[in-house]
Amino acid sequence: MRHSSSCLVLAAVLALPLSLAGCTPVGVAVGAGATVGSVALEERGFEQGVKDRVTEAAISKSLFDYNLDAFADVGVEVVEGRVLLTGRVDKPEHRVEAVRFAWQEEEVVEVINEIRVGTSDDALADRGKDAWIATQLRTKITLDSQVKAVNYSAEVVDGTIYLFGIAQNESELKRVVAHARTIENVRRIVPDYVRMKDDPSRAG
Repeated sequence: MRHSSSCLVLAAVLALPLSLAGCTPVGVAVGAGATVGSVALEERGFEQGVKDRVTEAAISKSLFDYNLDAFADVGVEVVEGRVLLTGRVDKPEHRVEAVRFAWQEEEVVEVINEIRVGTSDDALADRGKDAWIATQLRTKITLDSQVKAVNYSAEVVDGTIYLFGIAQNESELKRVVAHARTIENVRRIVPDYVRMKDDPSRAG
């Protein structure tokens, strides 16, 4: 019964607009969790993938219901109950509010806040570049037979790539970083939020 309920919830989540699934104009998700099929193939497993998807959608909905204009450029990614918040807001208090909304969800075990405060001089152009970077990274790691790309997601904000997910080992993660470094307009790569497959702190 519990598994059937989870499947129904996942189907509803996948039917939501992309803006409610953690893929905003600024934060572009790459890799993990795009479809039911990919969730089933991920290291975190199907059931955990369902929970993460539901949590991700719930946080995004709370943010947008509270203030759509303030949080339109905030990206939300959830992997094994760990939440990565990225993007940009106009006011410092909105950054704090985003964290508060994330912690309201019972499945959340950690919140990583990489939201920036302030406006971009050319936001539309930056978003276009970020989307291009994300597409390039997705393609590169998907075509690399030594990388299990489905386990990775990334948020790209102002040329900074925030890698997130589960690596098979350090060597694999280094390959992902190396691919990111070859992409034009990448200013910075943050691999710190990727966990190793054998990390004992992973949700069990």
